[in-house]
Amino acid sequence: MASTITCHPPLGSIHILDLDVSLVQFVVGVPSACAGFPNLNGDSIGDVSIWHNCTPTREWSELGLTESTAFPLLDNRRDRKYFTGVIPMLAQASKLAGLFNFTVRFRANKDAPWLWIRDTDGSEDGEVVLPARHTQSSSLSSYLAGIGNEVLVDPQAANAPATHPVWELKTRIPAAHGQFSGFALCSLGKPVECIRWFAIVRHAAAWFGPRHGREVFSLKEEGVMLSFLRRDGLHVVMIAVSGIENVTTTFVSSEDGQVFISSRNDEPECVDARVFVAVANNCEEAIAAAMCPVRDFVQSHRSSIADRHIPKTASQNSDEATRVEDWYDGFAYCTWNGLGQYLSPSKIFEALTSLDERGVRLTTLIIDDNWQSVQLAPGKSDFHRQWSDFEANKEHFPGGLKELIATIRSRFPYIQFIAVWHGIFGHWGGIAPSGSIAKVYAMRTFKRRDGIFLGGGTMTTVQGTDADRLYDDFYRFLADAGVDGVKVDTQSFLDYAEHANDRLDLITAYQNAWRLASLKYFGGRAIACMAQTPQTVFYSFLKEDLLKPMVRVSDDFFPDDPNSHSWHIFCNAHNALLMQHFYLLPDWDMFQTRHRFSRFHAAARCVSGGPIYITDVPGEHDIDIVEQMTAKTPDGRLVVLRTEQLGRTVETYIGHSETRFLQIRATHHEVVITAMFNLHGEAQTKLISLGCLRSSPMRDEVCYLYHVYSSGRVLKHTTTPFDADLAVMEIHLEAYACEIITRYSVHRFKHTDVAVLGLLGKMTGAAAAVSTTYTLLPETSEIQVDVHLRALGTLGVYLSTHGHPFSGPVKMSVGGGTVSELETLQSLDPFVLKFDIEDMWSDESSSGKGRSQVLVTLIVPQS
Repeated sequence: MASTITCHPPLGSIHILDLDVSLVQFVVGVPSACAGFPNLNGDSIGDVSIWHNCTPTREWSELGLTESTAFPLLDNRRDRKYFTGVIPMLAQASKLAGLFNFTVRFRANKDAPWLWIRDTDGSEDGEVVLPARHTQSSSLSSYLAGIGNEVLVDPQAANAPATHPVWELKTRIPAAHGQFSGFALCSLGKPVECIRWFAIVRHAAAWFGPRHGREVFSLKEEGVMLSFLRRDGLHVVMIAVSGIENVTTTFVSSEDGQVFISSRNDEPECVDARVFVAVANNCEEAIAAAMCPVRDFVQSHRSSIADRHIPKTASQNSDEATRVEDWYDGFAYCTWNGLGQYLSPSKIFEALTSLDERGVRLTTLIIDDNWQSVQLAPGKSDFHRQWSDFEANKEHFPGGLKELIATIRSRFPYIQFIAVWHGIFGHWGGIAPSGSIAKVYAMRTFKRRDGIFLGGGTMTTVQGTDADRLYDDFYRFLADAGVDGVKVDTQSFLDYAEHANDRLDLITAYQNAWRLASLKYFGGRAIACMAQTPQTVFYSFLKEDLLKPMVRVSDDFFPDDPNSHSWHIFCNAHNALLMQHFYLLPDWDMFQTRHRFSRFHAAARCVSGGPIYITDVPGEHDIDIVEQMTAKTPDGRLVVLRTEQLGRTVETYIGHSETRFLQIRATHHEVVITAMFNLHGEAQTKLISLGCLRSSPMRDEVCYLYHVYSSGRVLKHTTTPFDADLAVMEIHLEAYACEIITRYSVHRFKHTDVAVLGLLGKMTGAAAAVSTTYTLLPETSEIQVDVHLRALGTLGVYLSTHGHPFSGPVKMSVGGGTVSELETLQSLDPFVLKFDIEDMWSDESSSGKGRSQVLVTLIVPQS
């Protein structure tokens, strides 16, 4: 780090300014001693400047920087110096709007020669987008040039926020004839003024993933969502709708950069392909605007199915809804990969005992693949096994599934939920034609498409017209055996059928059957895996008030391949930009706690806002990581601290290969949690703007705290809407390392500042606070803070009086009990007080708000 030169905005990448900024702020960090730069002869850097073309004529100009000690740098280091400068742009914003480039040069002193940073460390020019302050056009041709004549363009302003233009695009698809689907391919033209683009594509038959590019649009895979960043800072988002009227629609590209929609129709009638387009000042706003009419359209077509098939009580029963929340929040163990490919009761008991002996009391157990009764033809791989009977296989589970579940509950009574795995068609190879299942239900053998996982050949399963009966019978059997939930894998197999008549029979019928049966027997406690096909994802818009399934949103990673671990997290963070708008809970997959990348994965799972599963080998556990991810509730359950909103990437247009930290941001009430990941095999140091950690535009001057997880430090900064990007933090991350920064709003009472930080020592400890209120007591001028916590642990509270750490006693009550005076204990940071709520809690305490919450009241005197 000592010899690194850092810059914000970043070099070699793109940076998009907020629309309301009034200046462009540059910060350059340099080492105090420059032994690493031979051309400086060991002298320190004393002069730094920015060369840029942010001028009305786009001619290059110099901006001299000055060394700053008063600058609000939030992690100042003694071995570093920082130079700053601004380009004011408010007066001539319209002339400066657009894309400009810049680079850095430096020298030891005024008599020394200038050195360009490109010649020193190879850094490419940085790019900055200054958004234009103009009214967005109501004409789609302003954003897409050359739309085909066969495309009908319909403005959809009534279905989206008034500030964001939205259009519905339709084109006719020919009818299917027997085995042959109808296909259509039509041009939507070229994106106008595009400088960067981002897509979510089908990078495998079962998985979505991100793709990035510059200027010319070019895809190798089918896209489901596209976003184009224009030179004027506007974002154009396009979403293709699938799964309605048995249509699958995706995006493809031409060699010259045109966007095409490619549609397949399995209906025996002509139908329309639909794409929705929206324009906004940032990518997330544009995605949200486009998804409004998408949601309305899908629900208008799905509502009759939902009303006809789904019992109202499944979503309206409050007790059942509470149990589903427990299912989402409970810490889980999955038998795959930790127990290997061949399961047995003894392996399962060994894994549970290993965790129990280390104090890990799981909420959920997922019994994965290899419990079922299957048949396998000689010479075939295990992925060709075919399901033959509802009951567990007699070789390894001679007592059957019911006996296994009963024994688990007897030996580990704290486990709330036990779920089992099965494939959408029963198993990887479908259903055995000679098995007992095939004798009860109507069967169908279909041809699989070539070129996909297990592609080619044929597969046998229950016919779509009998899928409801199959799933109702199967899930009734599971529920009778004591099973609480299901993991329904291989869902992409629904899209494997080659012929239109098979697809018409299977896809919608199976989606309806398993979802409705899971609601009926398990209250919606379900995990959908290998389910990222366009038809399945859009099915999740079935009905808003239904209980959401958890959907696995990224493919597997390989233990010995570092790139696969970083890609896995990168992929999930980008998929979440789209997936957050569906009625599902993204599931970022299981991982092992004792592994080179375990902390990397743990931080990502915590900030994802989704469930957390581990799959440890028995005896190979990192309990410290488990404790950082979980907390115990007042009623004794082990839960994960999920954020109110889902985590997703902050920088949409930055590709996986670019040397930027991946920033994943989640919000929880007024708290913003950002995890930063070094995705590469070399240590890196970056200047990060804390403006990137904001969740929404600010209107007034506010004071924020930034809690750095690794060090426990709390950094304070006051900011306004006009200088939100001026506070920066320099962060150093080793190869494949991560950091979590949590931002809190400070509540001010005369000379006293206070903020509740949540549970200390937890990666997302802020999410333990369900609600927090701050009140000034008029009779005593004391400050009363009421916090409802959903878990026990060490509560952290920031307190400052006259700018100094608070000292002296405070009064506190836990669980609505007696208010007692306590001496304060400082944590690692002198401004942060800590209180051991778990030690203060007793079984007799009243939580004040249900069985799973505890009310903590803190009363602070003011000087």
